[in-house]
Amino acid sequence: MKKVILVICLVIGTNAALTQVVQKVISTKSDCASVTQRYLAQSYSIEQQLALESSPEELACLNYICARSYEFAPGQMVLRSQKELFTIDTYKHLRRKDQRVTVFDEYSGLSVVLYSWNEIEQALMKIRLEYQLLACD
Repeated sequence: MKKVILVICLVIGTNAALTQVVQKVISTKSDCASVTQRYLAQSYSIEQQLALESSPEELACLNYICARSYEFAPGQMVLRSQKELFTIDTYKHLRRKDQRVTVFDEYSGLSVVLYSWNEIEQALMKIRLEYQLLACD
């Protein structure tokens, strides 16, 4: 009986933690953040975009990298229009393996904190696990 209760608690706890990472299920390009949609339009051909839409898990991972693998540094006023100007692709090479890095984006005029590669890898593993669990339902 104790084992059954423990398993149920683990499943509930895991689902709650995973929900915080994914927040909403991404199944099409229109489910992605606007910054991700813009990145797709600029960097992927129509054929590549359609292929990516056939893999919601990979689309969700790309959405995380484009829209949620960083945060705008605290203490600054951030307008929606400024957020839309920021593109993570410009700064991917500056990320550190196990340390966050703050960069100044001249295009948007904002300081941005880039999450470490380790943080990103953990978040992507959680996203992939969530989609695998959804596929089992």
